[in-house]
Amino acid sequence: MRVQRFGEHREMPWANGKGTSYEVASDRDASDHWSWRIAIAPVVQDGPFSSLPGVDRQLVVVDGKGMVLNIDGKSMKCLPDQVVQFSGDATTFARLVDGPVIDLGLLTVRGSVSGSMNVARPGDVIECDVIVSNGQSVFDDAIGHRYMLEAHDALLDVRGHHLVLKSGTAISIRINSL
Repeated sequence: MRVQRFGEHREMPWANGKGTSYEVASDRDASDHWSWRIAIAPVVQDGPFSSLPGVDRQLVVVDGKGMVLNIDGKSMKCLPDQVVQFSGDATTFARLVDGPVIDLGLLTVRGSVSGSMNVARPGDVIECDVIVSNGQSVFDDAIGHRYMLEAHDALLDVRGHHLVLKSGTAISIRINSL
């Protein structure tokens, strides 16, 4: 396992050019193709999401009051610590509830991989691939190592390790090959 601090995440412009995300982890290859991607994105104003045909999206608000997504004409609340799922094919517009937010997103190419995001709370035993801290959090592993993360830091290469969240909250992410 290794810790990746928020400032170490790779900066990536949004496909629609309206903002920037910070890639936490992906299976990006030398030709810049990926089948899964995890990124943190500040959303500072109302506006459209990038169109991502063939991609399934999951996201959770990790900072701020939330947003309401209009997905192909249907309204979906996207509140802190609630994972929402929708298609990257959908026409999606975000309206901020009360000021800017930061969301954590999992993108998976449909038919290649699947994934899941879960909000972990103190006492939870976590088995996943990547963990992103939602504020300050402390984890212990089965052999006595302690990991202390600040907001938006990540633990990478977690698969096969059993961690217990001692304090704070975090988002656990699992990637599954199809």
